[in-house]
Amino acid sequence: MSKETDLLLKKIERERLARKQAEKLLEEKSLELYESNQQLKSLNNNLEHLVEERTQKLFDTEQEYYALVESITDIICKVNLRGEIVFVNQIASTIMGQSKEELLGQRVLNFIPRDYRSKIFKYFARQFLRNKCISYFDLPIITGQKNILWVRVNVQFTEDRCKNCDLKRCFLAGLTDDVISSNNCEFNEIIIVAHNITERRRNELEIARNLKQQEILTEISVNYNSISDFESNTNEAVRIIGQHTGVSRVYLFEDSADGLSTSNTYEWCNDGIESQIHELQEIPYSEIPSWKKLLKEEGIVYSDKIEQLPEDIRLILEPQGIKSIIVLPLIESGNIFGFIGFDECDSNHQWTKSEIELLRTVSSTISTAFLRHRIQTDLVISEKENRGIIDSIPDEILRLNREGTVISYKSRCDVSIFEKLNQPEVNSIIDVLSEDLSNSFISSIEECIVKGNFEFNFSSFHHDTMQYFEARFVKLNSTEVLVIVRNVSEIKENEKQLQIAKNKAEQASKAKSEFLANVSHEIRTPMNAILGFSEWLHSNVENPQHKNYLHTIMTSGRNLLALINDILDLSKIESGKMNIELEPMQCKVVINQMKQVFKQKLEAKNLAFNISVDSSVPMYIYMDEVRFYQILFNLVGNAIKFTSKGFIHVSVSAAKTSDPNAINLILSVEDTGIGIKEDQQADVFKAFTQQSGQSNRYYEGTGLGLTIVGGLLKKLNGEISLKSEVGRGSKFTIKFKDVKIAEVSAEEDQKAKELNDFVLEPCKILIVDDLKFNILVLKRIIEFDNVTFLEAESGEQAIEIMETEQPDIVFMDIRMPGMNGYDATEVIRNNPEWNHIPVVAFTASIMNDELERIHKLFDEYLQKPVFRKDVFAVLKRFMKIKYLNAEDAQIIEDEVKLSGECIAALPEIIEGLESKFITDWKKIKNDLIIYEIEDFSKNLSDFAFKKSCIILDNYCKDLDLAIQSFDIELIEKQIGGFDKVVIELKTYLQ
Repeated sequence: MSKETDLLLKKIERERLARKQAEKLLEEKSLELYESNQQLKSLNNNLEHLVEERTQKLFDTEQEYYALVESITDIICKVNLRGEIVFVNQIASTIMGQSKEELLGQRVLNFIPRDYRSKIFKYFARQFLRNKCISYFDLPIITGQKNILWVRVNVQFTEDRCKNCDLKRCFLAGLTDDVISSNNCEFNEIIIVAHNITERRRNELEIARNLKQQEILTEISVNYNSISDFESNTNEAVRIIGQHTGVSRVYLFEDSADGLSTSNTYEWCNDGIESQIHELQEIPYSEIPSWKKLLKEEGIVYSDKIEQLPEDIRLILEPQGIKSIIVLPLIESGNIFGFIGFDECDSNHQWTKSEIELLRTVSSTISTAFLRHRIQTDLVISEKENRGIIDSIPDEILRLNREGTVISYKSRCDVSIFEKLNQPEVNSIIDVLSEDLSNSFISSIEECIVKGNFEFNFSSFHHDTMQYFEARFVKLNSTEVLVIVRNVSEIKENEKQLQIAKNKAEQASKAKSEFLANVSHEIRTPMNAILGFSEWLHSNVENPQHKNYLHTIMTSGRNLLALINDILDLSKIESGKMNIELEPMQCKVVINQMKQVFKQKLEAKNLAFNISVDSSVPMYIYMDEVRFYQILFNLVGNAIKFTSKGFIHVSVSAAKTSDPNAINLILSVEDTGIGIKEDQQADVFKAFTQQSGQSNRYYEGTGLGLTIVGGLLKKLNGEISLKSEVGRGSKFTIKFKDVKIAEVSAEEDQKAKELNDFVLEPCKILIVDDLKFNILVLKRIIEFDNVTFLEAESGEQAIEIMETEQPDIVFMDIRMPGMNGYDATEVIRNNPEWNHIPVVAFTASIMNDELERIHKLFDEYLQKPVFRKDVFAVLKRFMKIKYLNAEDAQIIEDEVKLSGECIAALPEIIEGLESKFITDWKKIKNDLIIYEIEDFSKNLSDFAFKKSCIILDNYCKDLDLAIQSFDIELIEKQIGGFDKVVIELKTYLQ
């Protein structure tokens, strides 16, 4: 191989290696470029994401800023340097009453009152030129509704560089009070923030006004407390208020004593205003009737244009040149005695509420000043009168210090135990009275100084006669007392004689009361036997003469019972010891009861009975229902008794009285009976008196009915009159005067109708009575499932029971053998573990002296025979109860009638009734022998109790009450209905 070839080959190899090395380098560079492109692409992607994220944050920030600007309650707006609005928030639109579009482009100065524009423009222009970045000011603005609002304006002058201004950021953060920009600031927009301060400014003005008014009132009050006379003080008060209000005229008028006329007594006039005080004297109110009417009804005479006032007022105001007026009454003890007035003669003054209230206070202050002046005047007069009285009374008056030294002494007595005090050298009670008496006086002085007053009675021999004195001590200050000494020797003697007479009268009254009480208890018991056996004999004897004798015995016995009741009532009326209890009463209901009460007698005589209640009669009135019933019962009973054919007519009406809450109730009872002779009409109201010619045997009666009626009417503020004609009938008319109307709500009315719709919570009731019958009656009346009954037949037994069983209430009989009801109740009251338990007196006693003792010792009182409504009233007062609605009451009633225990025993109950009680009932139902009926009722009641039969128990209860009332007709009705009770029980087996 040649050298050239070898060189060529080497050159080719070098070029191959160089090319290979270049390719490797190019590959490496390409890889680097690729990696750089990938990094650039990644960075580009990251940059786009970052830009997007920051754009979203900027958008969110703008939204938050917008929400913040729109949510605050202040007005925010931007204006350019020409003062034109370029942005407002929504609250600005709401407050200004214009839309955002309407506000944009308007000049802010257009919203500022004209008299403020120049001032505001100059202030902010000066702040702008001084490079004051932030300024604020209080100014008024005008809304779209032409209302004036006061705002506190914060004005910021800004440019882009403000965003990085540390001073402005410090101001906004509250770190500096003012911000002054550098001289090279070029502001290009203004931000205004306006905060509503209208209410605060109004309050500030109101406080300032109140302070000013308080100063005026204080000045007037201080003026009246000055030493000047009342007339000067009043003139000064009128001047003060006149100058404060700036009105034309202020004046006071005082009414005459009869209130028919009024006169101008004080006046203040502003400059240039003519006085009217001399012309306005003794102006009759009859000439200006509207004036007094407005003062009474409205409490003010006011008008900013007198043309709006009534004509009679205008006629007296127009000649005085008055354009507007306000007049307020002067009041003393609720009565108007004059008025204070304020005239405006230059313009139609519109008085603000604050000004009117100030004038009212001034009126009240002046009224009080007049009252105080009158009182002071009266005190001066009274002091003169009292001095005259003191100088004339037959007492000895001493002013003493603690040591008994006499500071002053006055006496008008002819004979005095202090007569030595008239001697110059005697100046102490120690020198006048005995040692014991003077020591008593010194002790009494100390007692008086401690307590404020003291009384001391003493006696002393004077001119060899025992004299009695009464000394009254009154504290004057910490060291002195006033002593009034009166000789009461004559009074003592009179009291002694009166006490002797009173003791005799009380002994006689006590004897009478005891006698009547014994009569009321003792006569009824034998009368049961007399009437019972007489009725039985009358039904079983055949001899007509014997039947006639027995009829006379029964009639006389019934009359005797009626006489006993009438005598007891008459005795209480005559002694003034009959109690009247006024409670809401339904007049119509009580009157309608009469028809049912006398139904049998009316049917027996075939008499028509009519009742008419006028619509003028209120539904409820305050009346003693028991006494009202008694009056009506006597009058209707008499009418039926003396009427053999025709009718009885009861009518009621009401007449208005001066009191809108009261009426005069007129009640009349008219009959077509035998009538009363004119010369005997006054006698029918006397006790035990019947008209001449009246057959006692035919008409019966005690002659006490109308006497009792007359006595009751005096207690009830009533009067009775009579019109009668023999053979044509009589008409009794009663007038109850000033009867109060009872306002009973619908709820109370319904509650009264549903009196029994309640049940007792679980409780224990102790009944104490020596008669088992009385205990049984009370148990039947109460008859609640949750009640546990405890029974005692004496006071001792009741105390023994209470030591082991503590009842929730005690019904205590009064008259019992051994420990009576009074003694037993005293034991309960003295035991701290028992004294909280209510104790109810349960007795037949009706004498007032005994009632007084009962009321002092017992919590309540029930009189035998007792009625359901009275017992329930006591239970509601003292026991825990649960009221039932109508649905619950019906459920309870159904459960009582259909209790499971009773239904289960029904076959056995009916078998017992038919095998024993029906047989006994048939034997006694027609004889009406009282004691046999009582035995039947007791046996049936025991049977009902054992069988838990409420229906039978209720029947026995009604029968017992009829027996207690001694009403033969009612007893006959109750005993005659026994077979219906048996039939009712049989229906529950079907």
